[in-house]
Amino acid sequence: MKMSRNIKLVDGNSTGIKKPAKVEKRRRLINIVVILSILALAIVAGWYTYQLRSLNETPETAEQESLGVLAPNFTLTDLEGNVFSLSDYRGKVVVIDFMATWCGACRLQMSHYETVWEEYKDEIVLMSIDIDPRESEETLRSFAQEFPYATWIWARDTANLLSIYQVSGIPKTVVIDQDGYIRFTYVGVVTASLLTQQINQLLKS
Repeated sequence: MKMSRNIKLVDGNSTGIKKPAKVEKRRRLINIVVILSILALAIVAGWYTYQLRSLNETPETAEQESLGVLAPNFTLTDLEGNVFSLSDYRGKVVVIDFMATWCGACRLQMSHYETVWEEYKDEIVLMSIDIDPRESEETLRSFAQEFPYATWIWARDTANLLSIYQVSGIPKTVVIDQDGYIRFTYVGVVTASLLTQQINQLLKS
């Protein structure tokens, strides 16, 4: 008796036994899940990159649209646990630094603020406000400790100042006069000489 040599190959299986339909469906489902996961990650990565770029764009330019406008009041808690409001400092020139710890330009800005701070000290109020809601108080504190001379006010933005002050790029510097009006805004690294010039004009007025 001769055995048939005609063995039918199914999906590369020399036994001629078909793979169960459930296995095929499961494999297709896994492939679909993997593809969708990759797409989702790509979308999230793209959105995250866009957010970082939009926050970290630092064109060196003075803004004009908000000049002469009464600065919106706000209340925050500094790293020492003290609650303060912008209105508390009426009668003094206030310099607000909108920043984030991951921002390289913000780090470069610190040396210019150092020069200004050493020159004016109690004549002005200087505050650095971290506008990135993802950053914790400890992250901001660690950053501030890298600059021992930076004994000014440090706080996290818990009052949506990112939107209220239209912070489209960082660092952004806002100078407010003794009556609470915005007199100077700058997106990018503002030099100590330019900032000093603006402050002197307000102190002499």
